Amino acid sequence: MTRSLPIRIALLLLLAVPAAAGAAQPSGPVFVARFGTDPLAGSIFQPEGDVVSRFTWIGKERPHFAGDRPGTLRVLYDTTLPAARIFTPLGRVASLDDDFAFGAILTIRSEGFQADPNGFSQIAFGLWNGHTTGIDRTGFPSDSFDLVEFDYFANAGPFGGPFLSPTVFGGEVGGNAFFNFAFQSSETRLPLDVPLLCQFRYAAADRALSLTVSRHARGLTFATLPGAAVTVDLSRLSPTFLVDAAGIAAYFEGSTSLHAVVDYDLLYVGDLPAPWGVVARRPPARPPAAATGPGPRKTNRKGGL
Repeated sequence: MTRSLPIRIALLLLLAVPAAAGAAQPSGPVFVARFGTDPLAGSIFQPEGDVVSRFTWIGKERPHFAGDRPGTLRVLYDTTLPAARIFTPLGRVASLDDDFAFGAILTIRSEGFQADPNGFSQIAFGLWNGHTTGIDRTGFPSDSFDLVEFDYFANAGPFGGPFLSPTVFGGEVGGNAFFNFAFQSSETRLPLDVPLLCQFRYAAADRALSLTVSRHARGLTFATLPGAAVTVDLSRLSPTFLVDAAGIAAYFEGSTSLHAVVDYDLLYVGDLPAPWGVVARRPPARPPAAATGPGPRKTNRKGGL
């Protein structure tokens, strides 16, 4: 991939617009893919790597939840296979100075699922740069500059896990993406065979990227999962990331660290598209206290772009 200085300068020039124009970001979704048609057959998504082994569109798959359409994009996260990804250009560039949002609805299937306790590999999608973000995300040195990524490490081993660990890589420093990156983790296990809504929102004023994961509840609503919320502090990234594409990635490790089949039914940039919504889970109500009697009162434990 080309990572020349002129390309980065050109991307910076795209950001150098009047402040008033940059502040007024359009509301609503910027990009929406519902995978009701084959994303691999058209010109919207661009393939890279061993896409044939990793990505399969299942046109006859029944809808997985209310509002879903027939068809799903099935992604094989097998760390013994060469890396692959698909992505779509967004026609605009975002950095640390821009508010943005994106997300996906995905289902991690239990059939064939295996996460080696001695491994550490992720289910991933996100935003990246079509020119500067390499596909060797798991290498060291890594070439995955300019990447904002959902990472779920399903492995549970001696050090803990599984971990929900969104990661952000800034611009190139010293030829290794890991010299300029930030992440945060929550030790939580995502349920299998349940549609999961994964939502990112970045607030430029706070330099904070927040991720929440909700599971399908009923009808058109998703309910937030306890412990499945993470905020990443991006204030120390320098230089900034420059992202202009959205996509799904499956990485290579060289060992049987992870085998997971994941169905994607939505990938979006901007606000969560209609008709879905999210409801927060309420904490359990406390039982009424006894009117008389000594001793302590009993209570329940508290458990875009």
